[in-house]
Amino acid sequence: MESAVPRILKTPILAMYHDDKHENLTLEVELPDVENENITLVMHENSFYLKACSKNVEYLGSFFLDGPVDPQKAIAVNDKGMLTIKVPYKECFICARNIPID
Repeated sequence: MESAVPRILKTPILAMYHDDKHENLTLEVELPDVENENITLVMHENSFYLKACSKNVEYLGSFFLDGPVDPQKAIAVNDKGMLTIKVPYKECFICARNIPID
């Protein structure tokens, strides 16, 4: 039987950052009250798709990454509603450049 309360659709809050050596990418996704069995994560070389459901909220999103990663080596851990994904880059940011801010 369907719940009397409709699910709310939301885009999850996401933080994306790399380590100091530009070798690994870390993604942190807020998924309050979501159990592991209710998370679908599909990672590609340059993007990932996420679908996660709690009792009243369905989180959906497709996100581009800041560089090509190796999805075969990705590790994901859900700890009390914070999904942390760690994945190595395929190559370092050889052509990346810091831009001074005036």
